Amino acid sequence: MKKLLAIVTACLSFATHAADPYPVKPVRIIVASGPGSGDDFATRVVAERLSAILGQPFVVENRPGAGGVIGQTAVLKSAPDGYTLLLAGGSMAGARFVNAAVTYDIVKDFTPVSLIETSPFALVASASLPAKDLKEFIALARSSPGKMTYGTIGAGQVPWWAVFLFNSMAGVTAIEVTYKDTAGAMTDVMTGRLDYFVTALVSAIASKDKLRVLAVTSAERSAMLSDVPSMAEAGLPGYDMPAWRSIMGPAGMPPEVVAILNKAIQQALASPDLRDRFAKAGSVPLGSTPAELRKRYEHWMGIFEKIAKDAGVKPQ
Repeated sequence: MKKLLAIVTACLSFATHAADPYPVKPVRIIVASGPGSGDDFATRVVAERLSAILGQPFVVENRPGAGGVIGQTAVLKSAPDGYTLLLAGGSMAGARFVNAAVTYDIVKDFTPVSLIETSPFALVASASLPAKDLKEFIALARSSPGKMTYGTIGAGQVPWWAVFLFNSMAGVTAIEVTYKDTAGAMTDVMTGRLDYFVTALVSAIASKDKLRVLAVTSAERSAMLSDVPSMAEAGLPGYDMPAWRSIMGPAGMPPEVVAILNKAIQQALASPDLRDRFAKAGSVPLGSTPAELRKRYEHWMGIFEKIAKDAGVKPQ
């Protein structure tokens, strides 16, 4: 009788535990870059809202290194139970075309949960150049092939792709100058030592009086720079290179857990406080279904592969 009672008690305990709604403990969101980065900021804002909505702490853990591979691999190898998530940027769609350390497939090895935001960058140029707008700038660059200089930071990041796409579509041949950080590149643009650079909107706005902001990289204008045209509008029809961030998990996550997370993220993105904080950082809150996010990555993998091929870029 005692043995039977023990079995029944164990079964009831298991059934109760199995019925516990997700999440029942803290959830980690891995950010594959350091504290203070744009990825870190966006993740912490979303994590704060998710903690309030789902009643468990969503803890942000920075795991930078190897171009994002360290943090991304940590999530890839984690249990697919929804308790380890990844802040995944759009650049992950092109990572394997520039980084030889990337051995995973973003579509096959991760579970898409939801898009969380999108944001454009800005093409800025030295005010010392005799070009007042994008068309004049392109004409100037074409007239002196191989003489103008452009800055890049971090091969495979969205601004890096953005400037390569610009050069390709505009038919511009120029000299690449690599920098360790945005500050160095922006300083050189403002002083005329560097001709052009693709930077974050907040950076372009802060330096607007010391350089020329020629265009934004999204298909439409940004509310933060409403007087600045998009690349497509200013002379490169079809140009579109936005940044975006999303939440993903390791492959094999239970659909019901994905559904709970997706619903909570949509609720978080509707928060006036979150939307205001994102807007001040140049971001537009934007959610998606898991299927839409998967299609977005598949679409951009094709775009990044073509840009890399056209530019002769090989994984390093």
